[in-house]
Amino acid sequence: MNGRRTRVWKRGAVIALVAVAACGKDRGKGPQQGDRADEALVQRAIDSARMEAERAAAAAPSELAGSTWRLVQLQSSNDSVYAPEAKAVYTVEFGTDGRVSVVGGCNRGSGTYTVTPPSGLTFGPLATTRAMCPPGSMSARFLRDFQYMRSYVMVGGRLHVSLMADGGIYEFAPEEDITAQMGAGDAAREVIFACSDSTGARSRIFARFAGTRPDKVTLRLREKTAVAQQVQSGSGARYEGPGVMFWNKGRDAMVTWHGANLNCATTRE
Repeated sequence: MNGRRTRVWKRGAVIALVAVAACGKDRGKGPQQGDRADEALVQRAIDSARMEAERAAAAAPSELAGSTWRLVQLQSSNDSVYAPEAKAVYTVEFGTDGRVSVVGGCNRGSGTYTVTPPSGLTFGPLATTRAMCPPGSMSARFLRDFQYMRSYVMVGGRLHVSLMADGGIYEFAPEEDITAQMGAGDAAREVIFACSDSTGARSRIFARFAGTRPDKVTLRLREKTAVAQQVQSGSGARYEGPGVMFWNKGRDAMVTWHGANLNCATTRE
């Protein structure tokens, strides 16, 4: 990006020199008047080059595009630290089209985001679900704070997003897709998900993926089993079967099991 800006500024400098040369034709108007005309043309050329560089920077893909991040913690302005409740899912997925998808505990949201180089980050209004989350959930605060996010910085491979007026800093770790990590030796790997519903009731789902590039998953909840086939998904991996839907992104999953909606995360327990 810096190389592109340099080329734009050089082009502006050339424009400025041409403008000065052309302005020499007006010297008959008097030295002071000619000098003022020269300065005005040069300044306009510089301003035009600066604006072109800013437009080019804004149009360039941001480092956030196409990435997904999992919430680690929130450090508030009074140095208090808040971590997501156990087994809850909190993620932010930045699309390559300027769209953002958010999972905040038992609720989800979607909207738009804008990256302003070098470190500006803002979000448009989020359209969110309004489920009642269990006591102690960060969901409401997490989803509300997107309207106050203003900048970001990468530190040690983690994403730190700052709120306006020193309101706090959200820290995120990169998310990786479980199925993308599976190799040939994991063809029949079983993954355990710890799940909870909107009432806080907990359960375990055992998912067994088929193939080295999983195209179906066998799900087991208590004594019941279901098979779901992979379908097209805008992000993550989505599987559907009779009465069930399983969506997986990184360590997180959302499951619809015969009418019950579950938020899940992988566990070794």
